[in-house]
Amino acid sequence: MKKTVRFNNILFPIWLFWLLPTYVWLIILPANFVIDSLVLVLAMNVLRLENKLSIWKHSILKVWIIGFVSDFIGAAAIFGIMLVLDSLIPRFNTMLFPGTTLISLPGVALAGVLIYFLNRRFSFTKCGLSAAQVHKLCLALAVFTAPHAMMIPLYG
Repeated sequence: MKKTVRFNNILFPIWLFWLLPTYVWLIILPANFVIDSLVLVLAMNVLRLENKLSIWKHSILKVWIIGFVSDFIGAAAIFGIMLVLDSLIPRFNTMLFPGTTLISLPGVALAGVLIYFLNRRFSFTKCGLSAAQVHKLCLALAVFTAPHAMMIPLYG
């Protein structure tokens, strides 16, 4: 029986740690930083916040690290679910559409929840924002930077 390889996410696949050389990280890390920065700046514009540059400077590093760690935890959860399902249902193909999407939903949701709560707790403490503003920024980060691409079935 042929063993298939599963690719979880376009920007942050868990298998990159073992399979790809170091120079790939020089692309992935800045790409995540740019996406996090873009979402943060757009959310601040929509909320019409003042001192956007100051808020960005005080929070972006924490937002970036939290997002990356949350993506990793979500990918690890998906990998764990996949291992459990493979042991319980050996002929279940996780590479096809419903399998990949259903298995990935808990991991993506976990990553989004972690992004929201960890950013709310750590990222905007020194920015002088109200609780409502912090809530809206964290919600935007959780919704738009959660690793939705993990739900896309890719064949390898």
